[in-house]
Amino acid sequence: MIQVKKVKLTAKEIRAVKNAVASAKNLILANKSLLAANKAVVDAKKELESRQKIAALKEEAANRAKALQESAQEKKLLAEQEMHAAQEAGDKARAEAQAAEVVKKAAIQEAAAVKKAAAEQAKLRAMEVAAAKKAALEAKKIAAQVAAAAKKIADDQAKIKAQAEAAAKKSEAEARKIAAKQAVEAKKIAAEQAKAKALEEAAAKKEEAAARKIAAQEAAAAKKAAAELAKQRAQKLAAEKKATAEAKKIAIQEAAAIKKAADVARKIAAQEAAATKKLMAEQAKSRAQEAAAAKKAADEARKIAAQEAAAAKKLSAEQAKIRAQEAAAFKKAADEARKIVAQEAAAAKKLAAEQTKLKAQEAAAAKKAADEARKIAAQEAAAAQKLAAVQARLKAQEAAAAKQAAAEKAKIAAQELAAAKRAEADARKLAAAQAKAIAQEAAAARKAAAAIKKAELEAKKAASTPVEPVWPFPAD
Repeated sequence: MIQVKKVKLTAKEIRAVKNAVASAKNLILANKSLLAANKAVVDAKKELESRQKIAALKEEAANRAKALQESAQEKKLLAEQEMHAAQEAGDKARAEAQAAEVVKKAAIQEAAAVKKAAAEQAKLRAMEVAAAKKAALEAKKIAAQVAAAAKKIADDQAKIKAQAEAAAKKSEAEARKIAAKQAVEAKKIAAEQAKAKALEEAAAKKEEAAARKIAAQEAAAAKKAAAELAKQRAQKLAAEKKATAEAKKIAIQEAAAIKKAADVARKIAAQEAAATKKLMAEQAKSRAQEAAAAKKAADEARKIAAQEAAAAKKLSAEQAKIRAQEAAAFKKAADEARKIVAQEAAAAKKLAAEQTKLKAQEAAAAKKAADEARKIAAQEAAAAQKLAAVQARLKAQEAAAAKQAAAEKAKIAAQELAAAKRAEADARKLAAAQAKAIAQEAAAARKAAAAIKKAELEAKKAASTPVEPVWPFPAD
């Protein structure tokens, strides 16, 4: 057992002990105040960190709300753009439907134009067929006119031949009459025959020369007629080798040739009439001379008269033969002309029939082509109408789908905008709650700081106040 020695302390030691105890208390209080201050600092740091975190969260919420707002605006703009695109698609679909309607109308108008053109072509073909028929009738009419002209020319030639034969007979009768008169007068002019003999010989020579001249002229005329006939035959052969389209021209040329031959025949007949007239004039002159010389050459008169009669008879026979040959040549030429005209008329008729058949075939082909064109135009119009209807239906479906998609996008954009607005409101509410909590924490921190400051002041006050020692004093 430890015994406590009681020592009486001095006042100075008691004060020192009291001061030490008070210092220890003050130290304890200071330590407590320091701990409280450290705790307040830690709490302030935590409060500051929480404030910074809340500010960061608030800033992040604001940024998120801003991003959501911007996203909502972008989605709104996209929705508006899609709505405009849907409207444009609808307008485009309506424009395409109108274009399809225009195409349909154009196809109908084109089909009508094709139908009208086919009708015009059929009308033109009918007009061409009518013109071909009219041309065939004109060709037949011309051939008939040519045949009539040839017949008339042949009749004129026969008439001219009859007239020439009558003139020859008349000339022969005149010659016989003159010979009879000369025989009667021969008895009266027997004394003048000697003188007339020389004159008669000269007249005979002159008559012989005239006869030779007439024979040469007739031979030249016959040669010319033969040349004309040969020329006509050559023309006929050339015309047969040519195309049947020149039938009218050949017929006209042949008619002109026949007319020319008739003119030549008439010229020959005129020349023969002139020669006969000249011969009669020469005979009259010689008769006058013979009458003047009949008194001297009565014995020679009968002989001369017989010779003249024989010469006249021979000349008449030659002229009759030449006329018969000319008549035969003219008849043959007329027959050839009629044959050529008949052949040309048959060729023209055949050509007209071929042309009519060809025109009928062309008209049938044109009608068939027009029917095919109308059928194809109708099929094209129906196909165009069907295609326009399908395109219009597709455009309507596309427009409806685009409108529905635009409506869906607008709905989604509206929903996203509403969600963004709700998120922004929630963020604002959260920010307000966080700001309130921060304000409360700040108020609590200020209160804690005031308490710490008060504790520090109290600690300082306690530390500056001396502590009275408490009995019993602790042992050293």
